[in-house]
Amino acid sequence: MFYIFITWLVLILLLIILVQGVQKNSKDRDRGGSVSKRWGGWFIGLFVVGSVPLGYALYTELRGGYIGANIGLGLALFFTWGYCAILLCVALVIWGRYGYKQYRKK
Repeated sequence: MFYIFITWLVLILLLIILVQGVQKNSKDRDRGGSVSKRWGGWFIGLFVVGSVPLGYALYTELRGGYIGANIGLGLALFFTWGYCAILLCVALVIWGRYGYKQYRKK
């Protein structure tokens, strides 16, 4: 159960880093517009896609009382770890783009 909570915290941290990167790169930020209006639904969707397997894993972990391999738990964590790796790559690209923009301004 500890791995499920740690994975969930990592997922939330990556989504926060991703949101901050999109806000930094947004052109609407300069004009006073809100990034959350345009991208809020996407970020909620990304959170749901990552949280549903973790919710299933937590449910089976709390409900299950049998001896043996829990394949559902392993698949849920494997999917979420892969999903977190993809989110990390996207966040690095977004923050790299922001750093490049700041470097070009100098």
